Amino acid sequence: MPVATNGITKKAIADGMKQLMQETCFDRITTADILQVSSISRKTFYYHFRDKYDVVNWIFETEIVGNIMECTTLDSWHEASYRMCRYFKQNCVFYKNAVNANGQNCFIQFLHVMVVGQMERLCKDAREQKRINDEDFTFLVEFYYSAFIGVFIPWVKDDMREDPDKLVRRWIGVTDKSLEHYIQSRQSK
Repeated sequence: MPVATNGITKKAIADGMKQLMQETCFDRITTADILQVSSISRKTFYYHFRDKYDVVNWIFETEIVGNIMECTTLDSWHEASYRMCRYFKQNCVFYKNAVNANGQNCFIQFLHVMVVGQMERLCKDAREQKRINDEDFTFLVEFYYSAFIGVFIPWVKDDMREDPDKLVRRWIGVTDKSLEHYIQSRQSK
């Protein structure tokens, strides 16, 4: 199957999943539902995705990771955070449904891998410049991951009522320059 067709088919399946998640709780959506709304065969579905969790994760990966997170640096994380939270707000029902889903390959597990990877990328420069050691690096990645998830998940579960820009401004107010301060405090010891 040509690459262009793969992308078109995956997008059709993803669009079907998005449509279903606007109307139905994720846990109640079946592969048969996805097949019907996407007008594809079971074989085609499994050629592209392992399960419905994989579809949700692909949507997130292509719409957030590929478009926003991959270009985020220490200098641009503020803008990426605004863009990401605005995107979630625009897709509130879908992501609230995804966050509440449980099971193997669920969105929360995928989010953990993505956020930890992002935090590793943002802290990488400090480690490469020998400004922090491996132990500090691990601590910082877990700290920022826990802080992000601790704010993000309740916001999503609360129907994202707080304005995304306000949420990000508050997040920035707490975290901005915190990495630099941490590094300075470790170097002065």
